[in-house]
Amino acid sequence: MSFRSWRITTRVFRHKRPLGQSLVELALVLPMLMLLLAGALDLGRLYYSQITITNAAKEGALEASKNPTSFDNTRGCDATTNRVMCRVLTEANGSFYTIQPADVTLVCSANPCPAVPTIGNTVTVTVTGHFRLITPLLSAFTGGQNISISKSAVAQLRVTPLSTTTTSSTTTTTSSTTTTTSSTTTTTTTAACGAPNVSGAIGVSPSFGTSTKSGTGTNFAFTAPTVTPQPSCTFVYSWSFGDGANSSDLAPQHVYAKKGSGGGKDYTVTLTISTGVFPNWTGSISVVVDP
Repeated sequence: MSFRSWRITTRVFRHKRPLGQSLVELALVLPMLMLLLAGALDLGRLYYSQITITNAAKEGALEASKNPTSFDNTRGCDATTNRVMCRVLTEANGSFYTIQPADVTLVCSANPCPAVPTIGNTVTVTVTGHFRLITPLLSAFTGGQNISISKSAVAQLRVTPLSTTTTSSTTTTTSSTTTTTSSTTTTTTTAACGAPNVSGAIGVSPSFGTSTKSGTGTNFAFTAPTVTPQPSCTFVYSWSFGDGANSSDLAPQHVYAKKGSGGGKDYTVTLTISTGVFPNWTGSISVVVDP
């Protein structure tokens, strides 16, 4: 062997690494690589779940704008009585995250959600997701492995526009020699409803001075003030009795189960009268419930 060949052989053996050393290095690096990969998967799952929850809230708000009273978060999808829940759950089908009915809430700006909404009424659908990370790598940034994601969407309640009706009448005149037929078309346009013109104040019985005072269990009778009629317009009455109860009657009755919580142990009864356009009329009266 020449001197040159001996130097090349020596250099090759000198740079050759033992197989055992490579396995040890791989054993040290592999857990870190797997941890980083799991963290990347967690980020992807978290981002995808956030998109799913956001889209589900938007779909629920879109359906609620048409059917705000078709909602019940104590049960699943029902195409007849729970259409909002159907829209939310359908949007999440096939995703990594499954939305539970209890995670969905619906709130209208007019409480309770009106069956006949007016312009400006809104509905908010909120979907809350509960996400768990695979690894604790990201928990230092998220505050723990369990993460709650809440997304809301707001939509205007759909209001049916006023319609215009057209009626036709035909008049026929007959003589012995000539028959003449004339057609008369009459167009009737429904006038737009205006803001309620209210006179007087809210009435309540039994009464006590400027407010109403009686004990719990008393049946209070309320009457709405006088409203000037408007042709082809319907007035909507929305009562709020101050204890969470509501009514849409013209002259409702209500029984308070406990004393008031104010300084005078009172409740504020509020009435809103609307015709489908703004501004609405709103009035209130104080009811003192203290035996």
